[in-house]
Amino acid sequence: MVYKSKGNKCDYDFQNDSIFFYGEINNNYNFSIDLDGIIVDFDDKNYITGIEILDASKRFSSSKKELLKINDFEATLDVNEKNVEVKMKIEIIKRNRLINKCLEALTLNSMGLPTRTQGMAVTC
Repeated sequence: MVYKSKGNKCDYDFQNDSIFFYGEINNNYNFSIDLDGIIVDFDDKNYITGIEILDASKRFSSSKKELLKINDFEATLDVNEKNVEVKMKIEIIKRNRLINKCLEALTLNSMGLPTRTQGMAVTC
């Protein structure tokens, strides 16, 4: 079974070039993992509460101005005994068209997170 979280808020910090996507607000923050500049926040039941992406324009090969026009965000987090992998997609508005940009990150499951697949979707 895939746990899916829906959110309705994202913040782009133009000056620092970072984006934060908020998951469900009723979850309590417990800890974070850093996948080389992609920070995933978890609650006390090990479910995603938010995702922050540092150096976002570089990672998504977009201009900072384009990242001010994010329409949607989707992420899938796959955890197994060895690895944690996150796949993300943003949808930006460019010249009145919707453009998809994708990003992936992988790290070792050194924290012993339980095996599961989670999804997160945010409409900005």
